[in-house]
Amino acid sequence: MKGLKYTSLAVAALTATLLASTNNSKVQAATVDKNNTVTVAKSDKEKLQDAVNQAKNSVNNAQASVDSKKSALTDAQAQAKAPNDACDAQQAKVNDSQKNLADKQAITKQAQDKLDSASAVAKQATSENIQNTQKNIAAQQNAIQAAKQNVSDANADLSTAQSQLATAKQKQADAQNLVNSKEAAKKTADNNVASAEAAVKNSGLDEAKQNVQNALKEIKKTNADNESVLSKNQAALAENNQTIATVNNNLAMANKAVVDAQNNVNAKQKALADAQKALKDLQDQASGAAGFFKAIADNKDNSESLREDAQTAYNIITGQPNAYQDITVEWAKEAVKLCQENDSTSLSNIEKALGYYQHWMTYRDKYGLRHPSISLTAVAIAMLSSDFQHYSDEFNHPSLLTSKYGPFYSDEEDILAGEVNPIDNWMSEKDDIDKYIEGHPDAAAYSFESTHPLTQDEWEKDVDFWNDKPVYIGHYTSMIKPDANYVGLAGNEYEIQPMMNNTDSMDEIIFNPINGIDFNSYQNLVQSYLKDVKQEDKINILKANVATANQNLVAAQNAVKSAQNNVQSLQANLAELNNGSTKINKAISDTQAALAKGQENLKFEQKQLDQANQTLADVQAKFGTKAKALEDAKAAQAKVAEAVAQAQNVLSEATDAVKASQAKVDAAQNDVQAKDNNLKSVQAALDSLNQTLNNLENAQSNLSAAQTALNKANDDVTAANKAVKAQQLILDTLKESKSKADAQVTNASEELKKAEAELAAEQSKLKDAKARLDAFNKKETENSHKETSNAENPVKPTNKPDTSHVVKPSDKADEGSTVKPTEKTNSNGKASTTNSSETTTTVPEPDVKDFDTVEGNVKSDLKTDNKSEEKSSTVKIVDNSDSSAVSAFLTGSNTPVKTFGEKTVNGTTYYKVSANRWVKADKAHVVAVTGNVTTNKLPQTGAKNELIAALFGLAVAGTAFVSYLGINRKKKNN
Repeated sequence: MKGLKYTSLAVAALTATLLASTNNSKVQAATVDKNNTVTVAKSDKEKLQDAVNQAKNSVNNAQASVDSKKSALTDAQAQAKAPNDACDAQQAKVNDSQKNLADKQAITKQAQDKLDSASAVAKQATSENIQNTQKNIAAQQNAIQAAKQNVSDANADLSTAQSQLATAKQKQADAQNLVNSKEAAKKTADNNVASAEAAVKNSGLDEAKQNVQNALKEIKKTNADNESVLSKNQAALAENNQTIATVNNNLAMANKAVVDAQNNVNAKQKALADAQKALKDLQDQASGAAGFFKAIADNKDNSESLREDAQTAYNIITGQPNAYQDITVEWAKEAVKLCQENDSTSLSNIEKALGYYQHWMTYRDKYGLRHPSISLTAVAIAMLSSDFQHYSDEFNHPSLLTSKYGPFYSDEEDILAGEVNPIDNWMSEKDDIDKYIEGHPDAAAYSFESTHPLTQDEWEKDVDFWNDKPVYIGHYTSMIKPDANYVGLAGNEYEIQPMMNNTDSMDEIIFNPINGIDFNSYQNLVQSYLKDVKQEDKINILKANVATANQNLVAAQNAVKSAQNNVQSLQANLAELNNGSTKINKAISDTQAALAKGQENLKFEQKQLDQANQTLADVQAKFGTKAKALEDAKAAQAKVAEAVAQAQNVLSEATDAVKASQAKVDAAQNDVQAKDNNLKSVQAALDSLNQTLNNLENAQSNLSAAQTALNKANDDVTAANKAVKAQQLILDTLKESKSKADAQVTNASEELKKAEAELAAEQSKLKDAKARLDAFNKKETENSHKETSNAENPVKPTNKPDTSHVVKPSDKADEGSTVKPTEKTNSNGKASTTNSSETTTTVPEPDVKDFDTVEGNVKSDLKTDNKSEEKSSTVKIVDNSDSSAVSAFLTGSNTPVKTFGEKTVNGTTYYKVSANRWVKADKAHVVAVTGNVTTNKLPQTGAKNELIAALFGLAVAGTAFVSYLGINRKKKNN
């Protein structure tokens, strides 16, 4: 490492002395370049300190860069806020305008639906339809009259039932009043008996009478209760049986009504089926290619081959399995929209393809070629190929996409998309041949026009020639193929891709055996079919008939539901009545058994009664009047009790009558409700017919109003769409500004990340440099203690330097003349060397391994070279008096310093900032010290005591040592 420069011989000698010191492993040599400039290396400690300083400066620079990048990021974010806010606000406006457009489009859709509905009605608004509707209205009005009469009859029945219920309720009320009065009389009689009993109390009469009463009570209670229950049950059974008979009669009528209603439904269903079949038969005739092919296949007047060809074509377009070549086209039913106007199977597109064929034949005539026949199978395959382009997501031959869409027929040929004539487009590929022939005249022999008429052999020879040429003529060659036999053309009106409508296809197949017809016959079949199937008026009439039949069926089905509901209600009532009869019969049977048992015990009870009466008579004979009074009171009480029981029986019968009448009222109300529901259904059907009639009669005015509404809605959509585009244009402009601002923020963020990474790296370097410097200082301190110990016993050299290499005055120098140095002592008592002719001593750099110090003794085996070593980089000494007005900032400082000069060495620029200090322009690193140099400016590479000893011995040993090293003195270059 060479950083310091010296110009005196004393300094050179000092350097040599240091090289021979005890710690010579740390000595750095000096070098001399061809410009007589001495460069002395820096010490290890200076290198480490410089590394620390440089690392600190680098950290400071990196920190300043981070701070700058943070500020730049903040500025970029602040600048990006305005365009981002503006973009968000404009986006809200775009969203509002898009919502308005969507609302307008929805209104337009509704208006279009109304127009379509009005158009459909207008098509049906024929005088025949209006008359039929009026007839249906008249018939429906008659049905309403019948339904109203049914409702009236049901209401009359309900009124009768309600009147009977009211009468029964009045009887029930009268019976209740009678019960109340009899119970009041019984209470009086009970009081009289209690009084009479009190009069004869303790007379023995009470006990006797009680025995008699108990016996009578048991007998009467058993018989009376059983007879009453039997009577009631028999009456209830009779009434229940009568009700059952009535319900059975009503149920039979209701079942008949269900059968009649179901028969009516069957009739209406048949009428609907007949109407639908008539409509379908007529529609099938007009079902585009399907109807066309089917009509040919079913016509027994056609040849067997033509019918077979038509049946195959029909199976192909309807997606039948194994329709042709034992192949099932899996996507056929989804891709082909039979009869739709845009589809290749529509009659209009079939008719359009006729023109393609005629135009194609004009080209074949030019080449002298025959006209190929039409194959219905080829036409069907062309239809599938054409519709496939609308079905699939890529424009290509389906036979080339079988891995994705499944198998397809191997006869497929040409396809084309776009609103152009397919024949002209396919034939235009001849331009490729013509352009090639312009640059290759020899190819004219293969132009397909060298022979006329064009033969199959000539065509095949020409095709072989062009196969390896840079031309695309596959469609052209298929158009002019001489032996093309059976073909088919088709096209659709779908949108295939944006800005591209229609797909046309041409297919050629080879039949074995031959199937096909000439073009004129095919054209006659198409035109004849078109003439027969255009029957829109008949179709509309049949559609109206279907709608009417469907309405009649719905009405009949509703009548069935009503009748079935009535049957279910009656069946539930009958089940309840039958269950009641079963229970009543069981009760009657039990009561009759109890009465039979009572008759068996009657004789015994009578004997007990006679005994009781005898006992009573004996008691009465003893007590006279009081006993007679009690007896009379008891008799009166018994009569009143019997009257109460009779009144309660009447009340019970009246209550049962009320229940029966209420059941009749409920049934009548259900009947009224059913009849009323039927009336509402019939009325609804009439209202529908009236609305239909009104729509038909006002169809044109409704259609005009709907068209006006649609026009206005379309205008609103156009205006809204313009508004959306305008707002979107503004948004796109704002997005560009936002994108630029966001890019600036992103760039600033990335720059900040880089700066932070660089700061971390520089901080790591600084940490490492400090660690190396600290380790060096620690080691140097340890060595200092050793050197102090050695200074007490200084080492004296035991060998004198070898002077065999001393340069004599007569020796020739490499450059200039040699001048003997003169030694003197400066004011500080230190040795120095001056040259009267301002010479600079150049010291060759010795090899460190040539020095070996053992216990302070210098043993040298120096190898010298009189030739100066050339170096590529030096800094020349400049006069300390140089000055300039230039100022510079040093790294890590904000204070400017004056510079006194500028030098560039090996591309690196340095500034002179003081008399003895140079600084790198980019890193502000000291690289040289110039001017008068004293010993305290030297790098401290050895022990202090060795340095002091070397200084004291400099005057004596300098000259000899320099001579020993073979120093050459050269004149300084100014």
